[in-house]
Amino acid sequence: MPVSVVFPKFNLERTSGEIASWSVSDGDYVSEGDELFVVEDDKAAVEVESTATGFISGLAEVETEIDVGTVVAQIYDTKEEIPTASELSVASQTNQSDQGKPAASVQPYAVQRVSGSVNPTPLARSIARKKGLSLDGLVGSGPRGRIQKRDVLARLEQVNESDLAPSNGTHQASRSPGTATILNSIWFQKGEGLPVVLVHGFAGDSTSWSRMLYGVRYTWPAIAVDLPCHGLSPLQVPSSLDSCAADIEETLINQGVTEAVIAAHSLGGAVAARLATRGIVRVHALCLYAPAGLSPEINPGFLSGMRRARSKESILPWLQTLVHEPELITEAFWERVLAARDTDQKLEALDQFASQFFPDETQRFNILGDLAELQIPVRIIFGRQDRILDANCTRDLPGNVALHLWDQCGHMPHFEHRKLAF
Repeated sequence: MPVSVVFPKFNLERTSGEIASWSVSDGDYVSEGDELFVVEDDKAAVEVESTATGFISGLAEVETEIDVGTVVAQIYDTKEEIPTASELSVASQTNQSDQGKPAASVQPYAVQRVSGSVNPTPLARSIARKKGLSLDGLVGSGPRGRIQKRDVLARLEQVNESDLAPSNGTHQASRSPGTATILNSIWFQKGEGLPVVLVHGFAGDSTSWSRMLYGVRYTWPAIAVDLPCHGLSPLQVPSSLDSCAADIEETLINQGVTEAVIAAHSLGGAVAARLATRGIVRVHALCLYAPAGLSPEINPGFLSGMRRARSKESILPWLQTLVHEPELITEAFWERVLAARDTDQKLEALDQFASQFFPDETQRFNILGDLAELQIPVRIIFGRQDRILDANCTRDLPGNVALHLWDQCGHMPHFEHRKLAF
């Protein structure tokens, strides 16, 4: 008897969903634990693994609404057991005869007219953003009128290139409600495979990751992004965590990155968690080092000192609070931090940024709800000796998050123990 592959319950609020893509082909040999297909909704993507070993056949159609529990494929012990097309046809006709009614004719995929806001799949939204295509007024061919990839591609064939908005390759949005700004980014390594996006914390910049990656052997593509008001990014202050996430999304899509793994530190970790829930860039996994946003508390002296410091004497003591062993903060380290704040405009923007996100030395944002929504691997690493964010803030983490508490470690686990962190 074949083993049935059923559509999983991947979201507590959903009783149906869509297969975004199959990772195998009809007739392939699969082993238990192999990835079979990807289930995708507007919040996350989930990879579904095989529960049996054998030859898979009868794959269900992608991007079609499927009820939870529906059989989407069968796994057979041998290839000879897979029914032929004629056998399936006979079985279908027999089943229809038993039911005493004729077979239903196959109808073209119907376009459903619905009212309400546009609700594209993450892939459709990503393609539209990259091409500069507005989805306003587009009625999707998916269940309940949801916009699918095929709808976006069909619309692109119907419009002239001149009718499209500037593509992400040239788009420079101004800071206003509903828009995003392209930030500074650095590729540490390009190549094949899923890229890793690196996002720094408050008062850092993208170049800090070069120190973290030094001596670490890695083969994956890696791109680092400067947060707004940091590094070489524009100095306009974002209004919220969502605004920061939108800027990073715009930047990544401009670089051709529509799916990635994200590794992020401190404030960058909070932004990364919010970005993962938005579904515009498909995030496969998160690794967050001492992420902000788990409680309101933060070291007020650190915030105040880092906002004002302009010399070695004023910045070195605060940089040393970041780590368990102060000697890790070398001359090259503090010199690079000072170089990133070498103008009054940069310091003023950093101060305004801090006032926006840490009013009265309080974290105004919380990401516990974001983390609880995620259905992807999420790993959080915290140092027990963290003097910026108390490690006790991790006590309320949702059960879907893997927590690692490292001893002899401060606020920068990825720097203090970099060979373990990557």
